[in-house]
Amino acid sequence: MKKNKFAKLITVLIGIIWICAPVVTVSAETEHSLQVEATSYIVSSQWLPAGDEAGHAIGMQQREGEAVFSNGETAKYSTVSTFDSRRSKGGTAQGYSKFTFDDGSLIVFSWTAEIIRTQDGLPLNQGQGTIIKGTGRFEGIKGVSAFSGKQLKSVEDDTKLTSFQNATITYTLP
Repeated sequence: MKKNKFAKLITVLIGIIWICAPVVTVSAETEHSLQVEATSYIVSSQWLPAGDEAGHAIGMQQREGEAVFSNGETAKYSTVSTFDSRRSKGGTAQGYSKFTFDDGSLIVFSWTAEIIRTQDGLPLNQGQGTIIKGTGRFEGIKGVSAFSGKQLKSVEDDTKLTSFQNATITYTLP
């Protein structure tokens, strides 16, 4: 009698595994990683003094540019962001960035960053992002990014404040 119950239990377990195994195989997503280098310039910028100390400002900014991916693809790059910045100390930023590919597909990120200043006063940033949307061939994409970047020249030498960002994007597609 015990052997009969054991055989039934084993049969049920094998049946459950057999039914679930194809689901596990079908739903497994492969994680991918891409490097991207984006260069952008200011399209619109507004800064207001915080009023507590000289050089402390709250700002909004829009940037546009180009991105080159490690798989050879290129995309238009755009970002909108807000900043809390102290001229000599650095600050924080948050925003949304979008990569628009030639076929119309896009990937949208939300992100946050810390900003520090170099000895010559140029900002360096480091942050992380989360993919919030994909369209076209990126429909259903999920993932994160880690990035760092820098402004290339002072405002006196480059009024558009050209910036360079380097990111690693880790993602899955359904």
